Amino acid sequence: MKEVSAGGVVFNSKKILLLRKFNGGWVLPKGHVKKGEKYSETALREVKEESGINAKLGQYIDSIEYQYFNFRKMKKSHKTVHWFTMYSTDIEFVPLEEEGFNEARYVETEKAMKFLIHNNEKTIIKKAIELMCEGEQ
Repeated sequence: MKEVSAGGVVFNSKKILLLRKFNGGWVLPKGHVKKGEKYSETALREVKEESGINAKLGQYIDSIEYQYFNFRKMKKSHKTVHWFTMYSTDIEFVPLEEEGFNEARYVETEKAMKFLIHNNEKTIIKKAIELMCEGEQ
């Protein structure tokens, strides 16, 4: 089974938006691409749905691929996630509890790297920071 998602690395100054799941793990906002939706549209929609904030789209970062076992469908899934840099000045968070999130906040990049539970998301943050640094030159 193949799945395609998109998400955002949302910057607020030098901090990054992270979401905490009920199990305590921290992740970046992302979600499934709807039919007819562009990856960038999905990424912006998912950031808004999962965190409650509005963000401005930046650059395409990269995609990551991984496999996992989907317990709802009792099948192995192959997932591709497309990532974008984003920017926001919003500070009023409304984490989407229906998706299992109980907290959203901006975290300093060094702490974000320690908090994240998925190594591939740490890699995406590093690439996002590189893109930002290139843009400042």
